[in-house]
Amino acid sequence: MEENRVKWYYEELKRFYLKTDSDWTDKAKSFRTIADDFYHEVSGIAGTFHEVLIEFYRWNREKVIADAAFSLKERLNDIVHHNRTVDRTAFMTYYNTLVRLIFLSTGVYPDPATEEFLGVKTEDRLSGLNAQQKDAVLSDAQIIYVSAGPGTGKTYLLVNKLVQYIETSDKKERIVALSYTNTAAKGLGEKFYGKVFSCRINKPFDFYNGTIHAFCFKMLKSFYANIGKDFNYIIIDDVDIKDLAEELSVQLDMKYSAEDIAKCLKSRLNAKQDDLRIIIDEIKEKYNIISIEDILYKFIDALSDRTFIEWFREQVSILVVDEAQDLGALNYEIFNRMMAVRPDLKVFLVGDPRQNIFGFIGGSYLHLEEFLRKHGNYTQKTLSLTYRCPEAVNTYVNRFRFDDCENIPIKSDNGNAGHLEVTHYPDVEEEAKGVLDSVRAAGALRNSAVLCNSLYYVKTFIEILGEEKVPYKVFGGQKLVKPHIKILNHLLRIIDSDNEYSIRQIANIARITLSDYNGSNVKERFYATPIGHKIASIQYNIKTTDRAVNFVIQDAVEIIRPLIVRPNEYDEVEDFNRFMEIARGFESLDSLLLAFAIDKETFAPFYEKNYVECEVPIGNDWLTISTIHSAKGLEWENVFVVGLSEGIFPNEWFVRNDTEEKKAKYFNESMKAMYVAATRTKESLYLSYPDYNQYGYRVIPSRYILI
Repeated sequence: MEENRVKWYYEELKRFYLKTDSDWTDKAKSFRTIADDFYHEVSGIAGTFHEVLIEFYRWNREKVIADAAFSLKERLNDIVHHNRTVDRTAFMTYYNTLVRLIFLSTGVYPDPATEEFLGVKTEDRLSGLNAQQKDAVLSDAQIIYVSAGPGTGKTYLLVNKLVQYIETSDKKERIVALSYTNTAAKGLGEKFYGKVFSCRINKPFDFYNGTIHAFCFKMLKSFYANIGKDFNYIIIDDVDIKDLAEELSVQLDMKYSAEDIAKCLKSRLNAKQDDLRIIIDEIKEKYNIISIEDILYKFIDALSDRTFIEWFREQVSILVVDEAQDLGALNYEIFNRMMAVRPDLKVFLVGDPRQNIFGFIGGSYLHLEEFLRKHGNYTQKTLSLTYRCPEAVNTYVNRFRFDDCENIPIKSDNGNAGHLEVTHYPDVEEEAKGVLDSVRAAGALRNSAVLCNSLYYVKTFIEILGEEKVPYKVFGGQKLVKPHIKILNHLLRIIDSDNEYSIRQIANIARITLSDYNGSNVKERFYATPIGHKIASIQYNIKTTDRAVNFVIQDAVEIIRPLIVRPNEYDEVEDFNRFMEIARGFESLDSLLLAFAIDKETFAPFYEKNYVECEVPIGNDWLTISTIHSAKGLEWENVFVVGLSEGIFPNEWFVRNDTEEKKAKYFNESMKAMYVAATRTKESLYLSYPDYNQYGYRVIPSRYILI
């Protein structure tokens, strides 16, 4: 688009912003029209607002934040079509988002008046970096590993390094930034685009950020689309795996146990018998299903295919990895193969071996070390200046000694003394009451978090919160998808890709008789039923009308309601409405289904809980209760770590029959969990334990208190 045309759009936004005869709602409606015109012009196609935005996203997919673009579209549509009103704060958010999208799409920066309206300040690229961060950002080594302590500004470092890569390159860089969780990825993406905007970066670049599973899945789909084929696999979760394993065990005359089949469904490496692996591979291909781990295997296989290699070589020139210490062996196998495909690939890894707490699912700092040793020519940097933890916490955690890595001392940036307090109580109930009193005395609930090694331990604490009518939210624990959401997921899979596995599941729930197991007319018979007719109608509407994803969910819910077996056991209406609200941020149904399969954080409300949920209204002030693993990456003013006694944290019973080597590994990993828990603190850290545990036995303080 010509620069003058871009400037015209900025002028139009400014003109409606300054209109004195319009309220904020009317101005937002005008912005919707301007956005519609811009998307049409920049994408060069005719069609509805939704269709043009889809094309705009595809054309510009690496340079815009997709969820921001679609969320803006949905909000503006609500105002236009449903007469929603907005205030100045909401309007300015829309204004800011639209201006950034225009800039990121065209590279033309807004005029000074627009900057002033939005409160934008132009930044220097390296402003705000401390000496350690600047040293890492300015390094021009091909492979860089940064050992970053807690609260040392990892995200800020990553954002500035990304901008540095773009600004110092003489070519269009294709950047892939991988995070351990979707929440972290979203935060990194938002901050990165904010930096690009404030630094006026107008050089061309491609940018993808997400988890490695999402990246591999999307690369495979993109490649197959590029060669004119479909990659219509659906991702099955642990519940699907368990159900399918039990079904297959019966069908195979109990020749293999459901447990062995489930292990094989989850990972091909888990198959004890070769013939079982062959059977499971055939089943997966028949139903077009893959596990989370299969995504990585398929990507590794693709990196051995010459056609895929030639295509993929042009998709990435820079790889940035956050939380590198928590990745598994398959992740690093992929990185190794990527470097073989693209020997000039630049790699920037950030991690902290002291915070390697996901060993139980295969994540290990050892994989990172092996990768670095393999390539040899890497540069290592260290961040030890923490902007989060006060000196009281630093002094405490700096005394930790780990078996497998150095504990580089961290120190406070601002010299904040902070507070560390250790308290013991007669029993678990008194500990719960005492901690609640301390939480209340600390001020607003939202400033505090109660962390534990296991949610089972805080059962008494949660009961007391319920009695006291204290609002709270719980994070972590083992969860299963709620039954009605599971039905919805299967239905959406059918709508998206006619998946036969999900067709069979819905048919079983709806008591629809299909063909025999090896029959070929399953889909035909299913679509001949009333439910099949309704699904076909939804599929037709998606192809022919402006049907946003949240409205597809609404259509699917109408089919689901009669299939709910135990109505009123869950608040289905609230769950469905919440699911539709989340769906507003997705540009397509397949992207929503991918997120549902791999993003447990965003979709946490749709899982059954192994604790009592809060029954009082939750407004803006509520207490966080979390496992240590779910608290990783977060921070609070006040952190309360409870249950710090031997037998609870750590719990030596887990390894009582193991070798001395395994015991040492367990206690080392447990100490790392304690390190993570303590370093969530910005001001005060409270450690507590009962003299008698929940079973009435006397216990002694945890070794992590006595360090």
